[in-house]
Amino acid sequence: MIPHQTGYGPGMKIRFLLLSVFALSLASGIAETGIRNWTNTEGKTISAELVELNGQDATLRMTNGRKYTVGLSTLSEADQEYAKEWLEEQASAAERGKIETELSTPTEAIVQSPFHEDAPATRKGDLAGWKAGIGEWSVSDGSLLGNELPEDNHASSLTYRLEATDMIITAQVQLGGAEQIAFACRDTVPPNLHLGRLYITPDKLWIQRMSGISKTTKAERLVTTEVEIDPEKWYDVTIEIIGDTYRAKVGEEELEASHARFADAKGIVALTNKGRGARFKNVEIWKAEAKE
Repeated sequence: MIPHQTGYGPGMKIRFLLLSVFALSLASGIAETGIRNWTNTEGKTISAELVELNGQDATLRMTNGRKYTVGLSTLSEADQEYAKEWLEEQASAAERGKIETELSTPTEAIVQSPFHEDAPATRKGDLAGWKAGIGEWSVSDGSLLGNELPEDNHASSLTYRLEATDMIITAQVQLGGAEQIAFACRDTVPPNLHLGRLYITPDKLWIQRMSGISKTTKAERLVTTEVEIDPEKWYDVTIEIIGDTYRAKVGEEELEASHARFADAKGIVALTNKGRGARFKNVEIWKAEAKE
């Protein structure tokens, strides 16, 4: 940090700081990961790495290890945009680090839906970035509520469109009065044929592969685990679909199955429930890559 010197106004201090930092960057000349050129509003350029953002102040580290703090408003628009994207990536990386997985590593967030903001009940249409298609969906008390409707003669369904192959889904769920909750995937082949599902019921978990749609749907249970699910308790769910392997963890229970169908590209993820009172929160979908 360049100390304040008597007689320098705000503009002179900024010019002095960047000129001094620029001179140090030229003297060092060492290439490091994250080093880029930064330009202030007066056109002066330095080479440094962004290491911290604190409000409107950016901390830049030179190749010689020295750090300097400058105001974002003194930097070019391109640099300010880079700093914003850098901060978002740092936050994304922190979120990725919280996900505990066995088969894969999250690489890019597709959607992160905490379902914290109340939304009125809807049967058709957008809901917090998702699309209600069957049943009745709303957001209240900090979570998403799904209710099957008798006249639909079908489990309720809330969908999210995406493009992914290897992926991770995480969420928290509460059965409430519902008979079952399912996390469903559909492929990219119009009209988005069924691909696979994880089912959660009071006494069983299972993974099934699927194909077709509507009356042409075919399904096969690949693995089933007997459990005791408390309908009033929240359970953490982590699903990894990596290549032909589908792995799920619900609370402390784990199950895994393989089928060639799971390796197909995914175009839709759906939250479904049969009955009334199922709740979801903190639903996230990530692109992923297999661990080495």
